[in-house]
Amino acid sequence: MHRTIPPKSLVCEEGLLESPLGEALRRRLPLGEVRERIEPADYGSFAPGQLVLTAHRGAFVKPCPGTPSYNCCGLQIIHFGLGCWLDCSYCILQGYLETRNLVLFGNLEKGLEELRTVLDQPDRPHKRYCTGEWTDSLLLEDYTGLGRKLVGIFAGRQGVSLELKTKTDNIRPLLGLNHGGRTIISFSVNSPQVSAVEERRAPSLKRRLAAAAEAVKDGYRVGFHFDPLVRTPGWREGYARTVDDIFTAVPADRVAWISLGCFRYLPRHKSVMSRLHPESGLTDEEFILAPDGKMRYPRPWRVEMYSHLLECIRSAAPEACVYFCMESPRVWREVFGFDPGTEGLTARLDARV
Repeated sequence: MHRTIPPKSLVCEEGLLESPLGEALRRRLPLGEVRERIEPADYGSFAPGQLVLTAHRGAFVKPCPGTPSYNCCGLQIIHFGLGCWLDCSYCILQGYLETRNLVLFGNLEKGLEELRTVLDQPDRPHKRYCTGEWTDSLLLEDYTGLGRKLVGIFAGRQGVSLELKTKTDNIRPLLGLNHGGRTIISFSVNSPQVSAVEERRAPSLKRRLAAAAEAVKDGYRVGFHFDPLVRTPGWREGYARTVDDIFTAVPADRVAWISLGCFRYLPRHKSVMSRLHPESGLTDEEFILAPDGKMRYPRPWRVEMYSHLLECIRSAAPEACVYFCMESPRVWREVFGFDPGTEGLTARLDARV
């Protein structure tokens, strides 16, 4: 099991305690407060460790926001909550969100019905759906059971896939389910050094890879996301070791895809990192302000890191599907020798479904 800090109490919007998710959480957590209405502006006002249950008032299924001038993979996001307690030093959510608590949407049944409607459209344009964009997919699976519900929804639908993205090893609630091969469990991975120093509340890399192996034994395909790649001393050897460990743990033909993305952050995120993680020196390297408004390593550094990872992966698994998360066409050309564009990248990953 994962070793994250459990919620201390539940803060709930009025009327949501009677929802299926509210009832499940109420059985597990002491009730701290009930408010008539909880707005995003309120998220930062709650005590550390409280789990906030509120209503989502927008679309539950929406495209990944992507970034202008960078290739996007066309992924569709199933939105069920915000925030993460793993507290990784580099986490970009710290620069976006106003809270360090975790927020879940209590009107989740409405979201699941919206998802079923989208999936049942005869001219459904999208193939790949995921959770884990604004929070970890499996961090609170023991409390919510959301992953189990989603696996069941996708199991009987051909031509689509669900990706559950996690930095935990909390896959046991998903074992033994009739998933129909439609769910991919993806693990965020890094070098052993970065994992040990910058991801201190997350399960170790060894435990994540053991969970990946267990998922494969249960018939799931798995994915791996090297994001963010961090340029620390010994990064070449560290990432080469992680690649070796991945393909020692799982067969190459059970890996759906591997994504690569270098460390990047919003300018305002630097002060947040300094305040929350003063021991981290990740922003001390050289960075440039990129067209997407984020601070990124200079392009030659990114190309060097990507090329090294790609060489390691190709040596271990020549047919592996490798792609960049939010990179420029120029970097694609310099590393892969071609630019797939957003449509080409989307089609490439859709073919893996």
